Amino acid sequence: MPQGETFHRAVSKVLFISQIYGLLPVSHVRALDVADLRYRWLSPRVFYSGLIVILNLCEFGAVINYVANVAITFHTSSTLSLYIVCLLEHLFFWRLAIRWPSIMRTWQGVEKLFLRVPYRFYGEYKIKKRIYIVFAVVMSSALVEHCLLLLNSFHLSNMERIQCKINVTYFESIYKWERPHLYMIIPYHIWLLPIFEWVNQTIAYPRSFTDCFIMCIGIGLAARFHQLYRRIAAVHRKVMPAVFWTEVRDHYLALKRLVRLLDTAIAPLVLLAFGNNMSFICFQLFNSFKNIGVDFIVMVAFWYSLIFAVVRTLLTIFVASSINDFERKIVTALRDVPSRAWSIEVGHLIYQISYIISFFAPPQVQRFSEQLGNDMTALSGSGFFYLTRSLVLAMGTTIITYELMISDVINQGAIRQKTQYCREF
Repeated sequence: MPQGETFHRAVSKVLFISQIYGLLPVSHVRALDVADLRYRWLSPRVFYSGLIVILNLCEFGAVINYVANVAITFHTSSTLSLYIVCLLEHLFFWRLAIRWPSIMRTWQGVEKLFLRVPYRFYGEYKIKKRIYIVFAVVMSSALVEHCLLLLNSFHLSNMERIQCKINVTYFESIYKWERPHLYMIIPYHIWLLPIFEWVNQTIAYPRSFTDCFIMCIGIGLAARFHQLYRRIAAVHRKVMPAVFWTEVRDHYLALKRLVRLLDTAIAPLVLLAFGNNMSFICFQLFNSFKNIGVDFIVMVAFWYSLIFAVVRTLLTIFVASSINDFERKIVTALRDVPSRAWSIEVGHLIYQISYIISFFAPPQVQRFSEQLGNDMTALSGSGFFYLTRSLVLAMGTTIITYELMISDVINQGAIRQKTQYCREF
């Protein structure tokens, strides 16, 4: 790993792109030195982010007005939840931006330990490359999803205009279909469409970027645990002096504190992202049992959106859980330390992760437990769940249970192919 490949430098371009959509309004986010990072209330980025939040709030008010005038249904409630999640994501990223400069300075302070000898020989994790690949794959897939959904809206609005013989232009029919809540209060003007589309993108972007951001954090933290594991594995079954284990323990504790700091900072985003993903997947699964149409475009947009949500959620879990995976590898490596090489420091390091040796280790080894602790080393959703591989099973069980609960829709013969697109406003 190059000496200067810090997490800040690896993720700076990704964060700069997110600022185009009003997220994380930190000044000098592309600066080479974290000391230059600033959060200023009277900065152009903050004003721009504030403008986007205000526009989203105005549209959310229009949605509430539309639902109040029409009816609260399963579909309209999902629209409400979409806007609520979007607004919360913007606010949580704004909250994180206030603390981001201090978080990055703390992070770089810990990274300095791993950017020098001997860790520089164990650092082929390639943080920047991994972050760029994750960002490119996830966000390009999100762009494809957005384009398919737009194409789907264009197609359905045109079908409605033709079948129902609505005397409006093509673009007005799109506006009426895509933004019925705005159509009720704002007359159609073609110059409004680019503005509304931009607002639509600021609503759609955070949904995928939040998962991408969690993965970036996971990659940055996992890289340092990987280096620590490689250093311990390099002395496999060797007798090392106490000073070696003292240094390893101190570096491990520094990483643990960094994980806790990041977990506290992004826990609301993790909880919101996974809650939104689960609700969206369940909503789409429910729709799969109902009328989704017979048109090819409708089917492709629907199934791509569902599959992308599932894959993105799984990818987020597997990438973020690598933090916990490397810690478990550290446990395995420490258990192979020869008993004659045990010292107070080795004992501390082992027992912090496992209770097992507490029955066999001498008193000075048991003192080791005071640092390595018994808490989970992983990112979490405000303590409600942890991003480990076992979360995949928990989410899978929940989805299967949900599928069984709604399967009676099939038994009742409620599925009918939709061919008529007329609706009233």
